[in-house]
Amino acid sequence: MEVGRGASHVYGIERHTLCLAAVAGDTTSNRFVLGTLGVTEPAEIHLIDFDSDEGTLQSLVYKHEGGARALSSAPWDPTQLLVVARDSNHAIEGSPLVELVSLPGVSTQETFPSQDSLQEQSTQRIAPLSDASTEPQPLPHEVVCHPAAHCRQAATVSSTGVNVWKFTQSTPSLTHTISAAQHSMDDISTAAWHPTATTQLSTTDGTCVRTWDMRADTSRGQQTMAIEYAHSGKVRSLDYNPNLPYILATGGDDGSVRIWDTRNPSSELMSIDNHTHWIYSVAFNPNHDQLLLSAGGDGLVNLESTVSVSSAQLITNADSQDDFSDKGNGEGTDIDDIEDDGIGKPSDGLVAQFDDHETSVYAARWSAADPWLFASLSFDGRMVINTVPQEEKYRILL
Repeated sequence: MEVGRGASHVYGIERHTLCLAAVAGDTTSNRFVLGTLGVTEPAEIHLIDFDSDEGTLQSLVYKHEGGARALSSAPWDPTQLLVVARDSNHAIEGSPLVELVSLPGVSTQETFPSQDSLQEQSTQRIAPLSDASTEPQPLPHEVVCHPAAHCRQAATVSSTGVNVWKFTQSTPSLTHTISAAQHSMDDISTAAWHPTATTQLSTTDGTCVRTWDMRADTSRGQQTMAIEYAHSGKVRSLDYNPNLPYILATGGDDGSVRIWDTRNPSSELMSIDNHTHWIYSVAFNPNHDQLLLSAGGDGLVNLESTVSVSSAQLITNADSQDDFSDKGNGEGTDIDDIEDDGIGKPSDGLVAQFDDHETSVYAARWSAADPWLFASLSFDGRMVINTVPQEEKYRILL
């Protein structure tokens, strides 16, 4: 175990799993939700609560018909999820491929109910996501909620297109469709919402990253930016910097993580090569955007410091300029003269590498309640909770 790294906390269920989400609407408790595929056993949704003070895990298990290929926590209600069925051939007859569901017995309060009080509970369907088309629809492989709760928007992603949904109360309506065929795209992989703009999202197809604005066209969206060769292999993961929304992180089949400025996307700002296989997940820290998680087919979860292209660097530069101006008047203090007790300042590079998984890691997610805590999930049903090493935490805070 690395110096300064806290203990790993493992939640294992011995089920095949692909999807993990932090409970987005709950900022008081470290809660995560995962879904099982249900290939050889009944499918389940697991809600996991982690008490960081006690170092303990509690869980609630719900039956869920049709399996879960992907899911997303609804920011407008922490008791609700959007769930994509495992596949169209094995979905229970009459069940939608994507649906909004609730988790009975769970409230927004800190108290976590016991499993005994929820024996044999199942997820409760609130509404299906289905359009009026009579044509067979491809099965989505991802669903992404806009992070701003007041937006009440979500995007479902399939290889042939992206559908954007608006939720009025709990009723979904289809507002936009980005068609792969109409825009000459090949096999759409993933999508990410702009952190603040309600009409903008980015998608990946093949080696390309595209950004869309849905104000200009009420049905199809307009492409506003494209990076044709973001990676030498397929781009599988994508995330916006929450504090600098013009910054994107991508992960590809070439094993690299790259950071881009969408205002000038001709070349990447940074390329990180600490994986040896496909990268399935990248995630900026929602509070300290110099911290970036990545997870991949090599079974590793990497925590990177990208301070030089973060909002922290902009603040440091501004403070340094103010200090320089003050020193010209005989005032101010040189930041290099401040004692740091040997901790040092944050710098670019690999902060920690977590090897708690034995199979491909499909998701790494930051807690919505604790900015120093995150969870990762591998295909074998192993969810692991880890924290940012103390040394890096102190470098950021001091």
